[in-house]
Amino acid sequence: MKNNCYLSLGANTETLLLTCLMLISCVVAPAAAKTALHFTDQTQQAGIHFKHTNGTSKQKYLPETMGAGGLFFDYNNDGHLDIYLVNSGTLSSTSQLSSRHPDHTNVLYRNNGNGTFVDVTAEAGLQQNRGYGMGCLAADYDNDGDPDIYLTNFGKNQLYRNNGDGTFTDVTSRAGIGDGNWSVSASFGDFNRDGYLDLYVANYLDYQLETAHACFLEGVHIYCGPHEYPGAHDTLYRNNGDGTFTDVTTRAGVHNTGKGLGTLFTDYNNDGYPDIFVANDAVPDFLYRNNGNGTFTDVAVTAGVAYNSEGRATASMGIADGDYDNDGALDIFITNFSLEINSLFHNDNDGFYTMTTFEAGLADHSFSQLGFGTQFLDADNNGTLDIFVANGHVWDNVSEITPALSYKQRCQIFGNTGQGRFTDLSDAAGAFFTHPIVARGAAIGDYNNDGATDILVTTCGETPALLRNDSNTETRKNNWVKIRLVGTESNRDGIGAKVWVHTHETTQLREVTCGGSYASGSELTLLFGIGTQETIQSIKVEWPNGYIQIVNFSSTENPVNDTVHITEKR
Repeated sequence: MKNNCYLSLGANTETLLLTCLMLISCVVAPAAAKTALHFTDQTQQAGIHFKHTNGTSKQKYLPETMGAGGLFFDYNNDGHLDIYLVNSGTLSSTSQLSSRHPDHTNVLYRNNGNGTFVDVTAEAGLQQNRGYGMGCLAADYDNDGDPDIYLTNFGKNQLYRNNGDGTFTDVTSRAGIGDGNWSVSASFGDFNRDGYLDLYVANYLDYQLETAHACFLEGVHIYCGPHEYPGAHDTLYRNNGDGTFTDVTTRAGVHNTGKGLGTLFTDYNNDGYPDIFVANDAVPDFLYRNNGNGTFTDVAVTAGVAYNSEGRATASMGIADGDYDNDGALDIFITNFSLEINSLFHNDNDGFYTMTTFEAGLADHSFSQLGFGTQFLDADNNGTLDIFVANGHVWDNVSEITPALSYKQRCQIFGNTGQGRFTDLSDAAGAFFTHPIVARGAAIGDYNNDGATDILVTTCGETPALLRNDSNTETRKNNWVKIRLVGTESNRDGIGAKVWVHTHETTQLREVTCGGSYASGSELTLLFGIGTQETIQSIKVEWPNGYIQIVNFSSTENPVNDTVHITEKR
């Protein structure tokens, strides 16, 4: 059942919007999820004492309200996920943003393996951050076995090569991927399948501090929106295999001007070549189909993802991809602005998508929220993907304009009923979900190696949140398996590979991706929940180069509740 209040926003009047807010309850509530979810905020106990600096000023420079991202990755290959958090700094129309104050640096936290972390930024050589920080990403771009870090900035981006000894070296100039635009999110993927990771950088607006102007709504000074400034074209870098990259944006056919906030390499049409999805703010989203010859074609309109189901461009922020209904095709979830609804696009496995937000029971819960980072995750390991959404408005004084809205908002987690629908489980998912914050990035990973997917949430001007997943208990415990890929002919991380896990009752599909969400990066090891199943029949891997590898298991070699390392072999 669709709520007509969502379908009549074309008038876009204040009265209509407030009326819609009051009518939200007319949507039929989804069926209850099978199991409860619970997360415990471990930020302080884990020793994470970071606070994001956005440099709020009376000028209300637009980057100040965008926040920054975070990252789960194992930088020292000790088997424990570490955390990287991006800081931003302060802005001035007279500065060139060549460097930041020492107190405003990004921070690397090393996992001690006992639930706590220690700040190792200085000893790792990561304290020289340039520009006003936005996002981060980790992948092994040079195939040497160590994850490297790419940073997006309002200002020049940075690439840190992992030296393999706990330290990093800034190789931005040599690599040639500094970019000069306002970059927010990025994604690594091997678009030409040569075994080396290429890089797509989503750039936002052509915004200069020197020419920035003030914006007002109903007499209230607000942060300007994307309509006030022209968009910036994104950048596609091809990895040359020698530590350098080449800008192939124009020759690849992806030189469109958008207003990108999220991006992800993903093979949406299952032809073996990674495509590119871009979440744009208030202009149509992009879906670049990989033509297999080094070029792309934007098929977002014909595929049904450029606009929402009402035919309007949305203020898209974050991206999550996953097979939420276990039909063997990867779906897409997009977070949008408040007084819009988030977009759940069902992949029909024929090159087209259908927006199913209403049918899935997600419409009413997102209408008054402003979503940024998001991820699909199987929070209770029951074999179906749930959804996490990080919420927070961009106007710090939005309540002066629309009292029904707020700057700080509650994050949300939606449980999958297993019938193509979701239910909001936030109220009972832990104290964190009851406290409004200004959330931005979201990353997932199992930082304490207990077989449950944890969540890292970043904020704008506040502290982050490290959420330990305590959904499984001794009386209600589901099984799982982790899969870590090591490419040999394909890229070392296996990014772009598809993995199927077969049990006696189900078959689940995941894709190894790097990016998505909002300005953040998640663990590359895949975690499959298999519910009460006690054995796994086989694992099938389709490597990025098209090679298919199948690992069968007998009754005497059962990988349930363990990690399976699969090395690419011919």
